[in-house]
Amino acid sequence: MPGRSRSSSDGRMTTSTQVPALDPSDRGRWPWADRLFAGWYPKLMGLAERAGQADVRAAQLAAASGRTLEVGAGSGLSLPHYPDAVGSLTLVEPDADFRRRLLETIRGLEHPPWPWSVLDGDAHQLPFDDASFDTVTASFTFCSVARPADALLEVRRVLRPGGRFLFHEHVRGEGLRARLQDALCPLQVATAGGCHPNRDFESHLVASPLHVQNLVHDVMPRGFPTVRPVVHGTATR
Repeated sequence: MPGRSRSSSDGRMTTSTQVPALDPSDRGRWPWADRLFAGWYPKLMGLAERAGQADVRAAQLAAASGRTLEVGAGSGLSLPHYPDAVGSLTLVEPDADFRRRLLETIRGLEHPPWPWSVLDGDAHQLPFDDASFDTVTASFTFCSVARPADALLEVRRVLRPGGRFLFHEHVRGEGLRARLQDALCPLQVATAGGCHPNRDFESHLVASPLHVQNLVHDVMPRGFPTVRPVVHGTATR
């Protein structure tokens, strides 16, 4: 796809790629709420990170290597945990406010060990050739993807044969928690960047053509009640 590139302050390249407009249901329903979300979400997640979520991210990303793509990079909470084995890091984030915060996070890192690029892109139509990446990662991304099955097909398409998909997602709970997630879903979609707290990511992953190698059920420390159940693990092409 056509795009625009410019040099960043440290001489690396950042790229902005034009993609088709998303359906409004892909994000929050109120633009002002999306802007607020980009401000409060990193602070809220920071509580969970300090309570142990950062350790989960580090374990999830330890297997990343070679040419690596993160889908839905947000404000860059995963960035400190990518290992030196990553040869290059491409960060796709569709929200302009989050992209600005993402660039601030990158520039706040001391000597990132990998060349990086930041792109505006759509998980349903990733602007990359087939088999472009050794590793694809996603962390709390698929809750806000409009068509998760299609996005997983795109993950598989851009992975090389044998490449790894490292995932870390909150999922639908059970019993009372599931009913709470269902009840609060319209409000959370509208105010939290299109986040569906009742999204059954695990079922979508198992039904996809990716091969699940391991999947751990966990709980987000200090997470909001609707997003506490999480899964993390690895799938391959």
